[in-house]
Amino acid sequence: MRDEDALLRANVARIGGYLFVHARMPAATVVWPRDEHSRDRVAAIVAENRAMRFISEAPVVVRRGSSFLIPPGTAPVTIEATEPTELVFITLDAGEFAARRRMGFDRISRGATSEATIRPMVTFVKALCAIESEVAEVGVSPLADAASEIACSIVAALVGKNTPEPSLPNAIMEILVREYASPALSLSALAGRLGVSTRTVQSALSAQGRTFSESLLEIRLKAASELRRHNPTMTLDVVARATGFGTRQSLHRATRRAAERSG
Repeated sequence: MRDEDALLRANVARIGGYLFVHARMPAATVVWPRDEHSRDRVAAIVAENRAMRFISEAPVVVRRGSSFLIPPGTAPVTIEATEPTELVFITLDAGEFAARRRMGFDRISRGATSEATIRPMVTFVKALCAIESEVAEVGVSPLADAASEIACSIVAALVGKNTPEPSLPNAIMEILVREYASPALSLSALAGRLGVSTRTVQSALSAQGRTFSESLLEIRLKAASELRRHNPTMTLDVVARATGFGTRQSLHRATRRAAERSG
């Protein structure tokens, strides 16, 4: 780091072989040495500005000067941030990506990635990192499915080939993770955002064994737990308002119901 007093702040979430990082970093130089343990990992980085530069013997895909794709390999990669920046960093197994999307890294499109395509997915990753600290223990929950799908979609977008739209359950979870704090988030509002009926949303979630209310409640409770853990002096009233519960009493009731169901 060029400033000895500067701090790197990062929230990290892991789901199986998927690693998600939302970081705010100062001007700094970071080296990814890479070895046989990381040779099959692919990394995607999306920064908020164009202050980043990559140095490597291996090819690094650059999109619009702020989005980067590091294909699998063993060559070390040096990342230079010439000024403070905010970024999202994702790594995943190249073999799993290829199996899910039936595409590899032998042909990289020269076309630029659409900002409108990638930004909502970056917002999802930021929200995921903010609320999930133990997501590694999650098996095949809808949130885990949505996160892995989003990771693959970001990588596919940087490869530059046409990618399918996320499935309806994943699209639902993307909105819930991004907007859980809004008291106005409701089943009808979410259906309107997706351009489908409330019955369609209910059916998509029911196929995964849950309801809209259960999904939203799970996300809000995890967010409240993380907020309290990182800010122990914060009052419950503030936590409740910040996570969409509105009041401390509503947060207490939701916590009690969740404990009763799990017990």
